[in-house]
Amino acid sequence: MKTTLFFVAFLLYATFTFSQINTTTPWIWMKGDNTIDQPGVYGTQGVPATTNKPGARNASTTWKDNAGSLWLFGGSGNGASTVGYLSDLWKYDPLFNKWTWIKGDQTTGQYSIYGTQGISNINNKPGGNYAGVSWTGKDGSLWLFGGFGYTNNNFGFLNTLWNYNSTTNKWTWVKGDNTIDQPGVYGIKGVSNSNNKPGARYGSQTWVDANGNLWLYGGYGFDNNTAGILNDIWKYNTTTNEWLWINGDSIVEQVAVYGTKGVADAANKPGARYVGSSWKDADDNLWLFGGYGYDEANVGNLNDMWKYNSSTNQWTWMSGDRLIDQPGSYGIQGTSLSTNKPGARYVSSAWTDPNGELWLFGGYGLDASNPGYLNDFWKYNTVTTRWTWIKGDSTVDHVGVYGIQGIADPASKSGARTGSLSWTDAIGNLWLFGGYGFDGSTSGVLNDLWKVNNYQVVLPIKLLSFNGILNNDIVQLQWQSEQEAGFSHFNIQRSFDGTTFVTIGNVNGKGNNDRSNYDYPDHDLNNRSIQKVFYRLQLIDKDGSFTYSKVLVFDLSKKNIDLQAFPNPAVQSLNLSFDQDKTAMVTINITDMNGKLVKKQAEKMTAGRVSISIDVSTLSSGAYIISLINKEAVSQHKFIKQ
Repeated sequence: MKTTLFFVAFLLYATFTFSQINTTTPWIWMKGDNTIDQPGVYGTQGVPATTNKPGARNASTTWKDNAGSLWLFGGSGNGASTVGYLSDLWKYDPLFNKWTWIKGDQTTGQYSIYGTQGISNINNKPGGNYAGVSWTGKDGSLWLFGGFGYTNNNFGFLNTLWNYNSTTNKWTWVKGDNTIDQPGVYGIKGVSNSNNKPGARYGSQTWVDANGNLWLYGGYGFDNNTAGILNDIWKYNTTTNEWLWINGDSIVEQVAVYGTKGVADAANKPGARYVGSSWKDADDNLWLFGGYGYDEANVGNLNDMWKYNSSTNQWTWMSGDRLIDQPGSYGIQGTSLSTNKPGARYVSSAWTDPNGELWLFGGYGLDASNPGYLNDFWKYNTVTTRWTWIKGDSTVDHVGVYGIQGIADPASKSGARTGSLSWTDAIGNLWLFGGYGFDGSTSGVLNDLWKVNNYQVVLPIKLLSFNGILNNDIVQLQWQSEQEAGFSHFNIQRSFDGTTFVTIGNVNGKGNNDRSNYDYPDHDLNNRSIQKVFYRLQLIDKDGSFTYSKVLVFDLSKKNIDLQAFPNPAVQSLNLSFDQDKTAMVTINITDMNGKLVKKQAEKMTAGRVSISIDVSTLSSGAYIISLINKEAVSQHKFIKQ
């Protein structure tokens, strides 16, 4: 059952916070080139600029930090003038639509500088790296593991664990080896040990649990002796600096045990695979789809969907086929059917929205009958276990339609591609970058940046805004609407897991076409042992049809800051005064009543009573929410800009 290694580009897990995409939601070409194989423009390190852009690439590593900025590292593609494996680190700010070259090299094929394990240093850096995997820690730091690339003197499979601190701009070699092709040390399953380590690999899947532990599944690389396709699950504790082998096999090339669809069993397991797609839901379950690997007997492209429950340590086969190389069944665009399914594929893009629905885009695999590059866009409902084909084409190898940069157009669309990089920003828009696939006419390596808006649905009411403020364990929801002819009422729905929503109240619509303001307080949060609470509006028409708003998420684990904001209304500046327990970074975000981030800044504040003046002179007149966030606390206030 030995398989031959082949190199493919792949995408990491990323969360995705919108479920309002429909069949008419346009792609927007935001930045980069609409032709293949373009070099990077680096500019000055650390300085954002409109002309900056990463070169065309695939199989990079990506993160989203706690401030909503989007990061990418390395991959295979174009530096400033050479082509190869990259070691450059970039940051993208969605608010200002600018790239910043942060660290690393403009030239390809660079070696790593490890320094001393456990000690950060401004000179440390990972070398050129293809298909490494990543996590964003609870503290906002960026973690990088494995890949295929360069040590300080060689080139091969890696199992190095790196940490990057964006505040100090330093890399730290945390764990793993500084030599290539190292086997794993599994130890005893379920028993943590400082000597344990995953073998060198690439193309794995990753997720972070509620406690901040880093999880790793499968990939292509080394078991304790041999290279091949893996199906092992590991957990890394950032506090103890130890790896723990949790599940799966310590031997490569293992076939699947499917069991009964929808039924968890300790004997179930996905076959060894890599470059699949993965998501994490609100209950810390891992969802795994497709990739290249094993069914019950053979190796090939997969379209099976699995759920792993980290609490019970059991797998469940949820959807899809138990045979390799199966075609897709698209059904009717926008309609959920039990017979719908994406075709077998690998290196697709994946993300999760707060409603618990999972999204999948493109990759290389099968449409309804033929193999090729895909640009189909799917949604999976974890409750109904049904797929819905939302957007894109149902046949392979379609070129992109770019339109005018920065302008939304329903005719625009990403070309078919694989190995794209994706993130979501602070307000739930999807961003997609590069990969290998089609520009407007031909195929190659891409560096185009696309956005899909988190659109509000107009059926029939027009919801203009939906926001809320958390203070003293009371959430005050606020929204504004118009065009209410034929509209009945709003159901206010709450969830404590991000998946199951319950109606906790309702507000009748005013029934006119003018703008109407509404509010609803939730006082029922005191003494609840919960970390987060989720809210959405269900908008119900008089004929019984309905739709949903975006989802709001509030973190109850953070204590409230005693924040005073004045003057209110503000004209030129808004003064903030608050108590700071200790010297630390504080992030200040201002959003409009549509939830759009319009201003942000981060400053290091000393302990004690702190005062700061925020320039709001450039804001348009209207209502805004200002949020003050540090590691331990958060506070929000509504203010008026005159």
